[in-house]
Amino acid sequence: MIKLMKLGIVLMVTSLFSILLLYLIGTESTSPVSLEIADEGDLVNFTGLCVYSQEGFSVLYNGEDTIVVYETLDMDKTYEVMGKLLDESKHSVEVFEINETSHSTLILESLQGAFWIDYSCYLLTPQKIKLSKCLNANKGEMVDVYGLFYGSEFHVVDYIPKGFLKTPMDKMPFKIKGVVIRNTTPATIWNGSKEFNVYLPYKTKLALGDKVEVLGTARLYSTLTIYVNSPEDVKVIGKAKTVPIGKERIGEIAHGVCQVTKTGVSLSLNCTELKLYGFSANFGDIIEFHGIRRKNSLYCIKCTVKIPREKLPNSICSPLPNVPLKIQGKVEWVKQYKNGFGLANVTDKNCWILLKLPKSLGISLETNQTITAFGFYTTYREKPAFEIPSRDDICLNGSC
Repeated sequence: MIKLMKLGIVLMVTSLFSILLLYLIGTESTSPVSLEIADEGDLVNFTGLCVYSQEGFSVLYNGEDTIVVYETLDMDKTYEVMGKLLDESKHSVEVFEINETSHSTLILESLQGAFWIDYSCYLLTPQKIKLSKCLNANKGEMVDVYGLFYGSEFHVVDYIPKGFLKTPMDKMPFKIKGVVIRNTTPATIWNGSKEFNVYLPYKTKLALGDKVEVLGTARLYSTLTIYVNSPEDVKVIGKAKTVPIGKERIGEIAHGVCQVTKTGVSLSLNCTELKLYGFSANFGDIIEFHGIRRKNSLYCIKCTVKIPREKLPNSICSPLPNVPLKIQGKVEWVKQYKNGFGLANVTDKNCWILLKLPKSLGISLETNQTITAFGFYTTYREKPAFEIPSRDDICLNGSC
């Protein structure tokens, strides 16, 4: 019985060997050859990068040729394959042996650009090239990448980070730091020596006076312009320095308590030659403000009326030149000239002053009216006088 079992095993081994021998005889070559010279049915050797993989199906590419193997492989790894060429087009291989190998066996392409993320991962050269995988690099950082193009993607096998650009290049990522001096569209950032325009993502806002770090793609217009594609690329890193009014530089916040000397689109103040924008007050009001310094102006960040002009003292007895004042009293007499100019004598106790009434003001006064006026001290024919900037700067009988 034992002898019969041994004989059966010998016959089985002999049969398997015969089948393998017949298979090898049936192929045109019994030793592997390169894909370039192989024919259908030959044993081939092929080394390529895995550029596509799904369950039981992968594509290898070596920069010139592509083969399909019915194995599940890892993307962007290099494999050495031995197998039988199954088709005349040299695309399909039945694998007998497959091993991961070094990328150095491939002739790789190299690219230089900036790593970028925008729904997927890209290399900006500045042409936008889709990468097969994301890199362990900072968004916007320059990198040298090595790999192979396959279809519309560049399959990365290695890369070297190079840091951020020191000077801007058109359509390339650039990072800036500075203070927000305008938060309109575009926003304006001052970096200590120059202005940058910044277009922000939808619904992303910056606050005046914030110190920010911004990453985006640069356009070299007359003013360098940065286009930001993600709110995550805008980081608030601090607040601008606050200094007393008169000591501020561009990008700093000026603080002061000053009197309004002129109104309009902007306010003129008695403490600086710079106009203050972004706040409304009356002529004569004393305001406290924090304003961001721009090149030729200030813009309100936080402003309040500290002393309304109505609470100023009555200066009819002691008017000062070049200072916004309030006078209050009764009209003793009114004189109207043929050219439309008028004068009114306003008296309070033992003090009086002449109120100038240019025709352009359109003001008509009557005797015994009580008035409150805001304006500047002046003279008329060497007599003490008072002039007001506008019709809004006089109140009749307590009504303003």
